[in-house]
Amino acid sequence: MSEQIKDRENLKPGDKWAWLTVVGLGFLMGAGLQQILANSGNFIPFICQELQCDPGQLTLWITCYAVFMALSQLYVGRLWPKVNTKLLLLVSFLVSIVALALMGTYTEVWQFWVSGAFIGLSGGVYFMVAAPILVTNWFAKKTGLALGVVGIIGGVLAAILSPIDAAIVAAVGWRTAYFIVAAISCVMALPFILFVFVYDPAKKGMRPVGWEPGMEDITAGADDASGVPANKALVTVPFICLFLVGGIFALYGGFQNLWGYAAVDWGFDALFASTMISATSLFMLLGPVIGIIIDKIGPWKTTYGVMAVQLLASFGLLFFHSSEAAVLVLVFLFAFQGAVVGTLMPLLVRETFGAKDYTKILSYIQIGIGLIGGFSAPVVSFFYTSYGTFDAPMWFAVGIAVVSIVLTVVAMLAKPAMKKAKWQE
Repeated sequence: MSEQIKDRENLKPGDKWAWLTVVGLGFLMGAGLQQILANSGNFIPFICQELQCDPGQLTLWITCYAVFMALSQLYVGRLWPKVNTKLLLLVSFLVSIVALALMGTYTEVWQFWVSGAFIGLSGGVYFMVAAPILVTNWFAKKTGLALGVVGIIGGVLAAILSPIDAAIVAAVGWRTAYFIVAAISCVMALPFILFVFVYDPAKKGMRPVGWEPGMEDITAGADDASGVPANKALVTVPFICLFLVGGIFALYGGFQNLWGYAAVDWGFDALFASTMISATSLFMLLGPVIGIIIDKIGPWKTTYGVMAVQLLASFGLLFFHSSEAAVLVLVFLFAFQGAVVGTLMPLLVRETFGAKDYTKILSYIQIGIGLIGGFSAPVVSFFYTSYGTFDAPMWFAVGIAVVSIVLTVVAMLAKPAMKKAKWQE
């Protein structure tokens, strides 16, 4: 047993600080990812009206974000274990928030694209990776529940902030509103960044939740942490499969943006379309429940279950979209896809490759999610416009589920051989 492990046995329990970290990560998600991206729709109509531009042109800034977020993952995994967490999060958060606030000064569409690039480069540090990295460092057990709680806090904050942001835009105009929204984000996130977030519990004189004597060091990148080296992991079958699953499954994200077209195609009105979007959003309430299931049966079995639900929901929307009640239930179940990208994928990576180079390997997985998933709305829209019916995108949804299930099975079957390889350290 290493001296580091022996020292950890003498540390005090870190349960309270760990759960405070979970709350902080939820606020960071709400202040960053949700305020910048999810609530951007409150600004788009007003910007397009003033600048006389097409929404498709303007929203290319989100595509720029996705591409540059993916590129940022080439270095993000190396930064997390080496750079002070407070400094890393502070700089990246402020860069993304300043890029958001500056949108209130722009007079040309291309300027929004530049902000999108900076948001991608900086947001890539914390949007998708901060929660799984810090949670898996602070929780030896209950990791699924903790990530589920982070998600529900971020989702609830988004739901609360969206109408507030819309009211601010209506009251003071979109230009001033950008600065106010940026200030709100700072108030939400900076206290946690400056005073709560710590990378290694041992630095606070604490041990992770559920950590017991005899367990390995679970801190990602620790000298005595076990796992597969990143340079070796990238050429393994499990990594290739999980990389593809993350990106392919992220394509489901484009469906929610186009439920309005589906509603019309299925004979419903615009009001019902908004109800469909609300039903999809309600899925965030199941985050902790899915987390508990993960903790009980493990991430692999849970992933199969979620993918099965996704497959059934896709088939259901193909054949039972004549009933309003059926559609609302099915779009709610369709939202299960968010659990794969947001919660299960980080845990599958951690369970498969270990803690040794977890931050690097997870960041590489995020490249696939960003590059492929970033084009989800255009891809789904292509199927709809090409075939003139929303049945085409739904068949595509079925295909996503089938391919993802096959790839996940292959990854799981290949995992034991990889773990026995001589180069595992």
